Amino acid sequence: MKTYPIAIELTAWVELGLNQYEVTIDEISKITVKRTDDVLHAKELTDDQAQQLIEAIELIAAPVMLNPADKTLNKADSSYELIIESAHFSMEFNWEDVEVSHSQAFQTLVKLADLIQSLGQFH
Repeated sequence: MKTYPIAIELTAWVELGLNQYEVTIDEISKITVKRTDDVLHAKELTDDQAQQLIEAIELIAAPVMLNPADKTLNKADSSYELIIESAHFSMEFNWEDVEVSHSQAFQTLVKLADLIQSLGQFH
């Protein structure tokens, strides 16, 4: 069976600006971290890290959120766009931190975003 590469792009608009994470899961998996289109760093991922990403992708469910009864949602401190693509599928998700605090619908997306951001931290 042929396997196809998976491309993930996570864009996070946070207080300090725009952070963009580009991940490729393939024979040689890698992550690149950018801030406003300037590449900060890039590295290859271990097989274990690539497997963690695949497992997180497999858990993703479409977030369904009803309008909250509390109409006084605070202004968002951060917002996210997550795009996952391969030869046979493409998924795009957008959410803000205030939505996450009022609903469990975004839990699997937040976990994947957190994993990507942690892999993008270079020590």
